Amino acid sequence: MSSITIIAANCIRETLRQRLFYNIVIFGVGMMIFAMVVSDITFGFPDRVVRSIGLSGVSIALNLMALLLGVSMVHREIERKTLFVVLTRPIERWQYVVGRYLGLVCALTAVSVGFGLMFILMLLYVMGTPNVQDIIALSANVVEACVIGAFALALSCFSTPSLSAGIGLGFWVACASADNLLNLSQNSETSTKVLVTILSWILPNFHQFNYREAAIYSDTIPWIEILSTFMYGGIYIIGFVALASAILSRREMV
Repeated sequence: MSSITIIAANCIRETLRQRLFYNIVIFGVGMMIFAMVVSDITFGFPDRVVRSIGLSGVSIALNLMALLLGVSMVHREIERKTLFVVLTRPIERWQYVVGRYLGLVCALTAVSVGFGLMFILMLLYVMGTPNVQDIIALSANVVEACVIGAFALALSCFSTPSLSAGIGLGFWVACASADNLLNLSQNSETSTKVLVTILSWILPNFHQFNYREAAIYSDTIPWIEILSTFMYGGIYIIGFVALASAILSRREMV
């Protein structure tokens, strides 16, 4: 456990030093400032405008961060030969993968807390009242980003960052539009319909993590639904991290 903690702490330090990290943070902050500006020129319900654009901006920023940081997390260490030095110590490869992933999760969580505080300040600025639904929506955004980060980490164990980023972007789009693709395939050929249905069963459905509408209209969200959503994301996270561990364990280090 101490080895995993050390690797996670080192990963957090590396992430905070990357220029990409700050660029995405600036993007997220810019999206929320844009929401505040738009709310000032909108007649009626400015808090709904802030919630709609602000929560969407947080989601996009966190997902981008998880994807772009995750796809280079292991490959960069292999390319620099620093992973070889780490593995000479009494540490298993799965421990290394888990440590790197936990470091990424900590970085995402820290950024989401900062975004959340700014989001609340914007709501107060437009005379809105933060509620439980806002916290749930922000938390679900973090879980969604963690799923993307776990998938990106698995890609990083066997592919280059540029190729992994392309695959990860396709994964993101497919997961975000799973329901729409399934509905559109109902009038398609049988083979296409079967393929889309199978993919909808295999890939995570990011619509499950979307509580933005509930936050906008202050709809009540059953706690059992929230728990099942977080467990749903946790299953995919464990699966992708286990896949990353298996890939790295079988990879030849030359």
